[in-house]
Amino acid sequence: MRVFGAICASAIGLGFWWALTEPLPVPPAILLGVAGAILFCAGLIAGRGGALAAPVALLFSLFFGSILATQLHQAFRPQSLPIEEFNALISLRFPELLGPLAIAVAIGAVAGWVGERLLPTWR
Repeated sequence: MRVFGAICASAIGLGFWWALTEPLPVPPAILLGVAGAILFCAGLIAGRGGALAAPVALLFSLFFGSILATQLHQAFRPQSLPIEEFNALISLRFPELLGPLAIAVAIGAVAGWVGERLLPTWR
């Protein structure tokens, strides 16, 4: 249940982050730092499942953020194309997506280890 809650909350929050910052000139350190903090929180909440929760939340957030950003763009410019990348840093294309997913696994694993120490899973 912790993993499911962490994925849902992080995917929605991070999806809004991607969608709302996409057209803005946000510095990469801030853009990726906030995303990393949200993924860390996903792993912290998920506990032992942090290595699973963080990359799944990242993947869902990119899809959700792409849909939301596309809708926002098309509301003002109906001819705009679907959003496939966010500030030229993270893309929805397969080979480029493997690096961020691997980083999300590492962030989730570390945060899950910390989360399990702070609030152990009951058996």
